[in-house]
Amino acid sequence: MNEQLLIQAALHLAPEIGAKVIVAFTTPCEIESAVPIIWVHGLQLDVLKDLTMSDILEVSESHLLDAAVQIYLSRQFEEGQVIGVFPYALLIYDIKEGKDFISVKDFEDIASREVMHAVLTLALEIAHEGREGHSIGTAFIIGNGDAILARSHQAILNPYHGQPAEYCDIRNRDNWESIKEFAQLDGVFVVDAEGRILAAGRYLDVNASSVHLPGGLGGRHRATAAITNDLPVAGITVSESGGTLRVFRNGECKLSIRSNVRLTTSI
Repeated sequence: MNEQLLIQAALHLAPEIGAKVIVAFTTPCEIESAVPIIWVHGLQLDVLKDLTMSDILEVSESHLLDAAVQIYLSRQFEEGQVIGVFPYALLIYDIKEGKDFISVKDFEDIASREVMHAVLTLALEIAHEGREGHSIGTAFIIGNGDAILARSHQAILNPYHGQPAEYCDIRNRDNWESIKEFAQLDGVFVVDAEGRILAAGRYLDVNASSVHLPGGLGGRHRATAAITNDLPVAGITVSESGGTLRVFRNGECKLSIRSNVRLTTSI
């Protein structure tokens, strides 16, 4: 099916359903639209033509979920419709009603929306960018700082020890470049409920035998899951292999976001 015809169909549909945005998994083109269009690049969707319609829908829904979560983080939408345009189909996703979508509101008993939003957005940038051309893995444990520090130990000298508070605020984007540098260290970041980074290069002292995760996830993921099972904290991991971002709570992975779904600005 002609991609531009699908885009036009999405443009006609958007005002009827009140769509917030159109996410196009097609070749970018110049087109006038009253609704923002965000283009996804880097995905090899040619393989879809060899799949059954059921498999095409499953893959497309998964990609649209990843895009919708990123749109939520970047634009802070908490509800509304998103139209996904694929080479073979149009899909509609409801941010509020999506069964797999997790809002930062769900973590307000651990940290504010602003803190969770900042950590998720930063972690996604790390997953997308890596460092110096290489993928890196890291984790952020968010919640009661004293409790987390009591269940962990320092693997290296803590680069945040004794630093002024303004340099430790994860909500301040001016601090993100240094955080990305420290993300290359072994261990995890400890972030308190107010968004202060208390430590980097921290090892968690937990027993991961109580958590059950899919095969292939390494020690950082298991330790992160375990501490969220032991303490009322949240954990966000970035996988070095594949760049997948995962959010943990109560010992379980609540959300996975694949970094190969990369959004570009509207044309």
